Parts: sequence; structure tokens; C-alpha cells
Amino acid sequence: MRYILVDIPDRENFYPFTLTRSLADCRVGIFTFKERWEQFLKESTSVYTVNYLQVLYPNIDFLSNADSIYFINITAIPNAALIDQISALKEGEKLVSEKGKWIATKTSERAIPKILLAEFPPINFAGVTFIDDAIHLLKLQKDFILNDFALSVLNKTSQVLDGTNKLINPSQIFIEEGASISCSNLNASEGPIYIGKDAVIMEGVSIRGPFVLGKNAVVKMNTSIYGSTSIGPNCLVGGEIKNSIIMGSSNKGHEGYLGDSIIGFWCNLGAGTCNSNIKNTAGPIQMWNESKQLWETIGQKMGMLVGDYTRFAIHSSINTGSYIGVCANIFGNGLLPKNIPNFTWGVTPGYRIEEIFEDINNWKKLKGIIISEEEKQVLTYLHKQAV
Repeated sequence: MRYILVDIPDRENFYPFTLTRSLADCRVGIFTFKERWEQFLKESTSVYTVNYLQVLYPNIDFLSNADSIYFINITAIPNAALIDQISALKEGEKLVSEKGKWIATKTSERAIPKILLAEFPPINFAGVTFIDDAIHLLKLQKDFILNDFALSVLNKTSQVLDGTNKLINPSQIFIEEGASISCSNLNASEGPIYIGKDAVIMEGVSIRGPFVLGKNAVVKMNTSIYGSTSIGPNCLVGGEIKNSIIMGSSNKGHEGYLGDSIIGFWCNLGAGTCNSNIKNTAGPIQMWNESKQLWETIGQKMGMLVGDYTRFAIHSSINTGSYIGVCANIFGNGLLPKNIPNFTWGVTPGYRIEEIFEDINNWKKLKGIIISEEEKQVLTYLHKQAV
């Protein structure tokens, strides 16, 4: 393996999503971070992350390999010019931004702290953009969708839709093989629309790009979706959605509003659940920063960040700018608290690990799989930290 994607320097900025997986597996647009790098590198990659998460990425064998390897900061957004710069690195050289932020190193060194901190000869490169944090994903989502779309449809032919659908700017609409769409409105006048393999869009759906629907995902009847929005593989969505990311295998299957939000993997929003994305006063929003352990003012519009394996009861009312951790089973009257910790039962911590495993497994069985032993190890570690 010649390329190692490293998420350690900035991973805490992407909580709650990087509590249960590397940033490599987080998704915005058509690709995960790992998939996007592999598209540009045209090679497979390995992932180096913190110890308790490394069990999810067992194919990392660089420690026993004496050859030079490219170590890459996964928060850097790949482009052709950056790939050329990385490929040109010589043994012991590192690539940094104009402000000195680490991008990549080519080395036979194997100690990650030395790779990140050692005084390798630096080469400055101005043409790089970094993802700063989870909220930054929403701000850059349109650019991700536009760039991913151009990369994905190159030299490919879209599936032709039947005449029951209304298409606006069809040259910017791409339908992968096996997708099923009937009696729907697809408007790509403000950005492209990409529909993945074997996805289903039921009757009466209206979608305005930029928009991505992942493989095997389903959009239910009469759903309204505004760009920019990314729905990952194996998701089920309905109701009204705007400027949001649902990373994968999660459900928002019924009426209710989801706006300016990011939902992790294996989440479920009960029927009628809605989130607020702007205060009644239209004033500045404060949101909990888990890594810094403080409240930050983040702007005028923000919905919620929801970690993996979290579920909401029917008619949940979610406050403006809410931070919601992993493995929470949420229910309660009125507006929910703006900071809901990991392993919450109702609105207070106390979700037992045995019940967590059983409940996650029940949800996974609905999609034909079961919880893995590696997932259990990660969640057990986090649960012990929360006690």
C-alpha cells in the first residue's frame, strides 16, 4: 500500500461523526473522503487513525514495509494539481500549505508523531483547501457535489428516464444503471442531480439540485428536496429536506422538516420529527463544540449534527443548532436540549451497552446485516469513557 490517509491531526473537529469512524468514511457529495482520494490517486488507500478506531481498518500493514510511503492529511481536498505535487515528493520531503499546515509526506519513517512533527524539508503549495470541521462540510457541500458529479459522469452515459418525469436542464441529470424514477420533477437548473445505482424515487417527488442520491437509497412519495443535499447509500427519506447531509443507512422516512443538518450512519428520525434551523429572533446561533467543551457562535442558520446510531421518537422537536452524540435513543416533551451527549436514553445519559448492541442489531437486521464485533469494540470503548 503506497498511500496512507491520516485523520489524527484534526479528527476532533469532526465530532460526533469521527467518534465512531475515521473521517475517511464520512460522506459528503457522491464520495466518502477515502473514495474521493482514491478517485484522484487511481489506487486504493489505507487509513491511519486513533488506536480504538484502528480495529475498523485492519488492512494497514505499512509498519512491516520498508519502502517509502505517502502519508496524506485527509482533510485536504484532492485535485489534479495537488496530486501532481504529492507524486513529485522525494524521500523525506513534506508538502505544506502557505500557512505551514501539513498536507503530505513521503518517507520510510513509520512513527506517525515523527511524520507529523519532524523537520522534513518542507515544500510550500498554495493550491489546497482544507475541511475545517463538520459545519464546514455544509458550507462546501455544493462544491463537493459539482466536482464529484463532473468526475463521476466523465465518459459515461446516463440511463434514460420515461416520459412520466419532468426534467429541467437534463444535461446535468445523471441516472445510474438500475435506478427507478417515475412521475417526478427533477430540476438541475441550479446544480447537478446524481442518482446512484438501484436507487428508487417514488411518484410525486420534487428535487432541486445540487443533489446526490446514493446506491440503493429510496425517496418516498411526494418528498420535497432542496439543494444542496447529499443522501448516502441505503438511506430512506421523505418529507421536506434542505441543505443537509445524510451519510448512509439512515432513515427519515416520514413527514417533517430536516434543514441545514448532518446525520451520521444508522440513524432514524421518527414520523413528524422536525428541526429548527433559524431562531425566532433570526439572531446568532450558539452550538456546543464537543472537542473544545464550550458553546460557540456559528452564524445565523444551523440545524443539527447527529452522531451514528442515534434515533428520535415520533414528533421530536429539535432545537436550533443542536449537537447530538452517538448511540442516543431520544424522546421527550417540547423542544429537546441543544446538547445531547453520547448514550442518552430519553434526554439523560444512561443507555446500557447491552441494550445498545441489541437495538442496533435490530435496526441493522432491517437492512439485512448485523452489528460487527469491531463496531462493538469501538462502542464499548466510548461507553466506558462516558461512564
